Amino acid sequence: MADVRSFTIRPVTKNARSDLKDAFRIYLSSSSLAALRLRADDLCVLSSAERPPKTAIAWTATENIQATVVQTSRALQESYGMKVGEKVAITKIDGALENILSVNVVDVSDEEKIERFGAISAEERCHWEWALEFQLLRCEVLSKGLTFDLELKGQRRSLQVVNIHSENPSSSRTIFRFTDKTKVSIGAVVEEAPKSSSRICVEPTGLGGLSKQINDLNESLSDLNMEPYSPVMPEFYEHSRGILLYGPKGTGKTSLLQQIEKAGWQRVFKIGTASLGRNNHESEAKLRTIFQEAARSKPSVIIIDQLDFIAPKKTSAESSSLSSVLCESLDALRSASVLVVAATRHPNNVDDSLRTPHRLGTEIEIQVPTAQDRGEILRAIRGPASSGLNDELIELLAEKTHGYVGADLFALLQTICRKARQRQMREHSSGNVSISQSLEKLDLVGDENEEAPTGPPLNIQENDIWAALQEIRPTAMREVFLETPKVRWSDIGGQHEIKKRLQQAVERPLKHPQRMQRLNVKSKKGVLLYGPPGCSKTLTVKALATEAGLNFLAVKGAEILSMYVGESERSLREIFRKARAARPSIIFFDEIDAIAARRSSSSSGGVNVLTTLLNEMDGIEELRNVLVIAATNKPDVLDPALMRPGRLDNILYIGPPDFEARKEILRIWTDKSVIHEEVDLDELAAQTEGYSGAELVSICETAGDAALDEEDETMQEQAIALRHFEYALDQVRRQITDDVIREYENWRDGQK
Repeated sequence: MADVRSFTIRPVTKNARSDLKDAFRIYLSSSSLAALRLRADDLCVLSSAERPPKTAIAWTATENIQATVVQTSRALQESYGMKVGEKVAITKIDGALENILSVNVVDVSDEEKIERFGAISAEERCHWEWALEFQLLRCEVLSKGLTFDLELKGQRRSLQVVNIHSENPSSSRTIFRFTDKTKVSIGAVVEEAPKSSSRICVEPTGLGGLSKQINDLNESLSDLNMEPYSPVMPEFYEHSRGILLYGPKGTGKTSLLQQIEKAGWQRVFKIGTASLGRNNHESEAKLRTIFQEAARSKPSVIIIDQLDFIAPKKTSAESSSLSSVLCESLDALRSASVLVVAATRHPNNVDDSLRTPHRLGTEIEIQVPTAQDRGEILRAIRGPASSGLNDELIELLAEKTHGYVGADLFALLQTICRKARQRQMREHSSGNVSISQSLEKLDLVGDENEEAPTGPPLNIQENDIWAALQEIRPTAMREVFLETPKVRWSDIGGQHEIKKRLQQAVERPLKHPQRMQRLNVKSKKGVLLYGPPGCSKTLTVKALATEAGLNFLAVKGAEILSMYVGESERSLREIFRKARAARPSIIFFDEIDAIAARRSSSSSGGVNVLTTLLNEMDGIEELRNVLVIAATNKPDVLDPALMRPGRLDNILYIGPPDFEARKEILRIWTDKSVIHEEVDLDELAAQTEGYSGAELVSICETAGDAALDEEDETMQEQAIALRHFEYALDQVRRQITDDVIREYENWRDGQK
């Protein structure tokens, strides 16, 4: 059996033959042909992770190329959808080319030529078919998708092969031989072609995490396929005319559209803002022409990306002219085998007249991927070969990339590869070989006369992943200027019960959703942390976000308020929108009392902000996988509606630290400093009864400043001694009195 090796596609540098006789030849070095046990003119298969296998003809390269390079013509790249730089495996197959019985060709000239010459009439078709026989006989080898130019009667048109009927209808090969007995037809599909060969189906190849969406698409596409045992639909049934794909940025809408293009259509039409005219009249004419051409070339598909720019929602009594043309054209597709697939980020910004059951009747949402979906996406990007990224690292990445969409994961993998390369080169340069020599060995381009690079394979380690995660943030979070907290639970002394309650609120819905569903327990919507100032409320939330690895949005209540009417409410809705897009996430409202004070008859602007907050937390649209945490020093001024079950239903009191907590806070600080052995932390913790965590840190820092002052006087290094702490205790006074503690306890008792 022949070896299977990976080759990089490169273009043929010499001029291609005008008759396209060499269109499906692939050029390899002599050593590569020998390794694959191929000879010139042998048939072979090109395989890649992104598309089904394609057939080609092996040929000896006429120029010096590397052993890992395969040169292909532009015609082959366009027919097979392959790109320069893509990796393919080449395998030899036995046998000869099969002869073509009939071939179907369509006119794919640009719109300018179609408008000038018009469509090929029935009277002229026989002349074009006669001229085609001579040109295709010179070309000899054909495949679906092959496009070429033909001039006749002063008209130069672009024609494309769309259907081939060979001697063996069940053949898996993609190229065939044209003979003098082959029948040529233009415009209509040849009747002899088997129905199974024209089956339209979206393949999941190269896509991960979109299996449900692909199944929904294929269910709609079944209207265009004539299955042998398919039930006869009733007279009132109408096939799907339009599908609307919607979802956040980077979730895979464009990739799915590209896969729909390869589903087996006779022709594919694309509509975008760039392809339309400069004015409405020209754009309307182009839209009508595209729909008319699609109806003549059925089964065909019309792809519309960014539909909200072409047919935006009406903002006045007048409708968009392009929306009206789209509606008319969709209505005209009642019985035609034409499907319209549109995509948008914001479905609510699309003209409502298009989102009806008889137009874009099927709406498919592409959501932010789950952990399982992220694993599938990462494997699809990685491909069948491990490439240094094993399944264990894939699972780690999928678990730690909450809120990442497909585009984010792709960017993350690129960064991981660069980090791994830099680390390996640093390790290599630390040996006896210089960096310049290393670069020469690892040069991927090299000289044309050189063999393949002999550098070591990329070895990705867990440290590379953690380094890349610090740089690549989810798309939904890039608009938020926020540095991820670097606080750990170990940085906070005491509060062990609070830590446990918060960990349960965050980790249970992520790690044990089945257990919660079995007991009919829903995840917490919100947590309220209240207590005197300086008792680590904000620090605790930062540690929670860091330890849980969730996306973190921190909002100060006062920052939301604006003097302009409606601006505060809009800012609040935008915060929740970003949190939903990047879920699972945490929204932390510090000083929540600034926007959620108790409502009264004299309240004015703040009522609308509070109402917006209540609706976002527990309104019509359910808040899923978004935890709201609020902190306040004034719980008594909060509106009671905010603290009912379903909103801030987990109310936690964070008071001054007890003896053990104070000792732990002091130990955490002193472990990072130089302390005299005479300092007894137990005694110091006993002397600071009633002090808050912030005040304890202030005592330690004041003592440190006193030690620095002595260093300045004596010009000798000093350790922080007991006298420095005694001085600090005189300077930092306790601010939380017994009356303050009693007020918080009375409020807590009133909530029970």
